[in-house]
Amino acid sequence: MKWNVSGQKCLRYGGTEGPVRGGRKPRSRAAAVIVTAALMVLLCSALPIGGANTALGAETGAEIEVETGAETGAKTRTRVIQYQDLRELLKAGNPGLKEKIDDYNNNVQTYQDMWDTFKWEQWDMESKAEDMKDSDAAASSLYASNAAMLKSSARNMYKQIDKMTGEKSTRSLEKEADSLTMAAQALMNSYNQMAVNARARAKSAEAALASWEAVKARYSIGSATLADVQAAEQRLTNARNAAASMEEQAAQLKADLLLLLGMEPGAQVEIGAVPAPDLAAVAAIDVEADRNKALGNNSSVLSARHAKAVGTAAQNRREKQVNQAEGEAEADLNSLYQTVVEKRTAYEGAAASWESAQMIYNSLQNKQSAGMLTNTEYLEGEASYLEKQAAWESASMALRQAYENYRWEVMGVSEARQ
Repeated sequence: MKWNVSGQKCLRYGGTEGPVRGGRKPRSRAAAVIVTAALMVLLCSALPIGGANTALGAETGAEIEVETGAETGAKTRTRVIQYQDLRELLKAGNPGLKEKIDDYNNNVQTYQDMWDTFKWEQWDMESKAEDMKDSDAAASSLYASNAAMLKSSARNMYKQIDKMTGEKSTRSLEKEADSLTMAAQALMNSYNQMAVNARARAKSAEAALASWEAVKARYSIGSATLADVQAAEQRLTNARNAAASMEEQAAQLKADLLLLLGMEPGAQVEIGAVPAPDLAAVAAIDVEADRNKALGNNSSVLSARHAKAVGTAAQNRREKQVNQAEGEAEADLNSLYQTVVEKRTAYEGAAASWESAQMIYNSLQNKQSAGMLTNTEYLEGEASYLEKQAAWESASMALRQAYENYRWEVMGVSEARQ
């Protein structure tokens, strides 16, 4: 029994041929029996047409390789961690989650192997009963009786496997995967925000260096004061410190994300971009409908609702606890929705500002081409443009994260955020 990524299950019999009439065919993974069409329709009806049947937590090619070229023309291959693949990467690599998934799959596999054995023996005995029906009625009856007993045992085994792979049994694993996915999304989002801002600050430091050198040149001919030089030097120091701080923070966030995914913090991988927010989905949020879903998925609310209460006093206490838990859950959802609204407003403002910055930057490039700007003026203009771009990208990612947090709350996955 394997659990596929869509949450559907299918019993499989690991073979290719049925029992050989008149003699016993050795059992093996490579050459066993094929389940009849009717049985396979019954057992595998949940498997989607064309769907892959992979074990819970199996790697699904979530890491991809891309070619990057150095200035020398040499090419290296770098694995990219994509935002949409975080959940499967966690299942495949996070030590704690992977261990639980492996234990789960091993337990299910044990029962699956027993089911295989029962079914083989059943079909083998049914074959022998058929062969001996005319020549040895007593032996045929014995084989048929035992085949029926094994069929009953196999049916019970199937029920056990079905129970083990049912939604209730896998829910805790999926909930843990949800919480870890939420944490990984937040880390990836923060890393990308720090990375884009670090690049913008690096350009600001480059512009500050050019400005400092220009002021020193003017000072050497007496057209600038020592105070001007010191002020320019301080701006350069501040710009370099800001860039270095953000680069250091980005590196730490990357290491934290890789560690969560079960990779070495220094692994040579690239962290992919965070997808743009789905503005249509944000606009379509129905807080009232989501409120009912959130209350139905919230663990504190569910615990309070299902708490045992014997007697009027206990029932009154339970009702008060339910009301309190529901109030807190509703407040959390409203707060997260308000954050979405605020981040959307900030995003729209940043987008308008960057659009304006793009027009200014185009004019700046034209002036640079015409030789109308000094190198310092051009670098300062470019740095300003990149800062506006970083602000827009950060606002985009902040809106994406706010929406993700809201959706996770609706689904009852708030532990990671807390």
